[in-house]
Amino acid sequence: MAIAACLLLSVIGVMLLYLCSPNQRWRRLPLRGRAWRVAAWALVALAWPAWMVTLEAKAGFFAALTLLMLLAGLLPLVSLLKLTRAAR
Repeated sequence: MAIAACLLLSVIGVMLLYLCSPNQRWRRLPLRGRAWRVAAWALVALAWPAWMVTLEAKAGFFAALTLLMLLAGLLPLVSLLKLTRAAR
């Protein structure tokens, strides 16, 4: 259950970071306001120690680092799936 909470923190944090970006393609306009970006960074910052507490410290550090890199690379590609469905 704790790993699911850590995963949820990581996914929501990276998703909000992506949605704040002017280059995002999920919404017509990016999320405006500094509060969204601060909330996104706070969730990512909370996810990191949560992983390290849930797992052993070294494993948690590696899991958080790997997951955040994976999410940051894959979330922008989800918009391509949406575009290909709309093109059909």
